[in-house]
Amino acid sequence: MQSGVIGSMNYSVNAYQQNMEGSLTIIAEKGSIKIGGQYLNELQYFNVENIPAPVLEKGNAANAYGFYKGSMSNHDKVYQNLLLALDNEMHEFASAAEGLKTVEIIEKIYAQQ
Repeated sequence: MQSGVIGSMNYSVNAYQQNMEGSLTIIAEKGSIKIGGQYLNELQYFNVENIPAPVLEKGNAANAYGFYKGSMSNHDKVYQNLLLALDNEMHEFASAAEGLKTVEIIEKIYAQQ
């Protein structure tokens, strides 16, 4: 990154059959933190010099799109639903605005490099 920090990121939206987990791990000079869980909603590890581990509120529930609930592993249902919507204009499907949320996250990450 421009600041000299070295980092890496791996991202996938295609887990087989069920949500595996999401995680974000930061390993730094004076501490390490891991946020994880099936919906990236658990503080799984916190060890930072001179800072006590925070007590966090319960995380949000899984994404609910009306016709399915979840996140990572449910993209196959989005694809199937899109095909149904292409064949039937009355069939409900996820909006482009929902998909843009992921693009916005990726763009913000690139902006920090």
